[in-house]
Parts: sequence; structure tokens; C-alpha cells
Amino acid sequence: MDETLRILKMVEEGTVTAEQAAQLMEAINGDLPAPRTAVLKSPYDKKMFRIIVDSVEGDKVRIQFPVGAVKKILRATGKLPIPEKDLQGVDLTQMMDAVSECLDEEMEGDFVNVDAADGTTVRIFVD
Repeated sequence: MDETLRILKMVEEGTVTAEQAAQLMEAINGDLPAPRTAVLKSPYDKKMFRIIVDSVEGDKVRIQFPVGAVKKILRATGKLPIPEKDLQGVDLTQMMDAVSECLDEEMEGDFVNVDAADGTTVRIFVD
């Protein structure tokens, strides 16, 4: 789990791209012994989970991960790799619970759309 947090920090700092982070996480998880029964990845796990944040200060955050990687991140950390400073005033716990539930139900399209009073917008979706 410590490695996952380091990778998420690198994404937040811009050291690695989201795609590179997903590859790193898969490499880390690949070192674990395989389960006795094979688990087939659903096509949904290969779809892209996207987060778009446009802050009133002009910050533009664009994050994309395969759905399967996002599920692993949520299980390991309980949160998404979003700079929290861009989400002031948003109940992050409630948002993470809702996103996790949507992923479990394999929903597509928009999960979260926030138009904050200060002009910040957040869009979280799968396509």
C-alpha cells in the first residue's frame, strides 16, 4: 500500500502520467502470487475512468486511469488521485462512496458533476 501512495503522489506532482502510474501499479501487483482460481477481467475494467477539474484559479486537472486500476486505488487508499485543494467544499467521503458504488455496478457515463459557487467544476465519468 505504501508503494501505491507514492505512485499517487507522483501523479499529483506531475512526475508521472496517469497511464504510467497504472503501469507501475500493475507491475507492483504482478509481483503478488496469483490466486488459485483465475479471475477474468471484465471489459468494464479496461474502460477509462476520467476526472476533469477546472478551478476558478485556472488550474486544469485531467486524470485518466483504466477502471480496474481505479478500483485497486480505491481499495488501497479509499480515495481518488485528485488534488484535494481543488475540491474545497465537496464532501469527499460521500463522493468516494458514490464513485465506488458506481464502479461496482459497472456504470458508464457521468458519476459526479459539480459546479461550485466559486466557479470550480468537477466531472467524474467512465467512457
